[in-house]
Amino acid sequence: MIGRILLFLVVNLFYIFLGYGYFSIFLRHRYRRRLLFLGGWMTLWLLLFVLYYYLIYGADRIQFLSACGIFSILLVSSIVLGFYNRIQEDTDEQIRDAMYQQQLEYYSRQYEDISRTQQETRKIRHELKNQYILIKALAKKGDCTAIIEMANQMHQEVDGLVRCKTGNLAVDAVLNYKIAAAQEDGIKFELNLNIPTKFDTNDVKLCGLLGNAIDNAVEACRRIQDRERRIQISMVVQKKNLFIEVKNPYDGVLLQDGKGKLVTRKAQAVNHGFGISIMEELLRNNYGTMETAWDGKEFCLRMILYMVI
Repeated sequence: MIGRILLFLVVNLFYIFLGYGYFSIFLRHRYRRRLLFLGGWMTLWLLLFVLYYYLIYGADRIQFLSACGIFSILLVSSIVLGFYNRIQEDTDEQIRDAMYQQQLEYYSRQYEDISRTQQETRKIRHELKNQYILIKALAKKGDCTAIIEMANQMHQEVDGLVRCKTGNLAVDAVLNYKIAAAQEDGIKFELNLNIPTKFDTNDVKLCGLLGNAIDNAVEACRRIQDRERRIQISMVVQKKNLFIEVKNPYDGVLLQDGKGKLVTRKAQAVNHGFGISIMEELLRNNYGTMETAWDGKEFCLRMILYMVI
């Protein structure tokens, strides 16, 4: 009697374990078909009960066939689960790698573009020297009105081109580029940067981290009223570790998957929503960590890159 009970428990617990594995996959990849899966799973479970009954109370031949049936159901279910799980893992890996490479290529090109912009800014600064010559000439003539107008124009041009002046080429380039691009949306930036001019890390990947973080913040700001749109960026180095914090208000709506990870609100989510995953991958490959925190009004992203100097 005890042996029958133990056999019953082992068979059913093993099948429940298999069902949990299948259901996890369906929730993650085939959510709309979960009811279809539950129907098939319950049907097989009922069949297991029937086979178990004949295994205990049937004739010898029936008992043998019932045992073979139970064994076959559990074996085939295990093999299919492992095979299906492997396919999904490979598919996820391929999608993630493809998006990861696309992001790196995108930020590599963007880094080149903003580096050229930085060089152009330097050229403009150099050209300002020629304008100083003109100012001297106007000063000799005593034309103060023209000097004041020219000085105001020069100040506006330089201030509009450069908002971030840490001396770190990668950080200055990506922040100035993103700030200029976000001006059309009326987003205000508050910068608190205390960093060295050079990090012992890959500049392209650093641009990827900052670019993804700012892109997410800009996207959130676009969903709120114009007067509330602001992004706070803080960067500081302590004990050779780089601490990055990006804060922004949002509309109070966040989407999460079954594991509590944030997912995109864009249409065609299968082609979007890799920003957080890519940042996690970049940090993992560069010995860093990331965390997110939010309340009903403000979202905060914190990143740490270890041993950057």
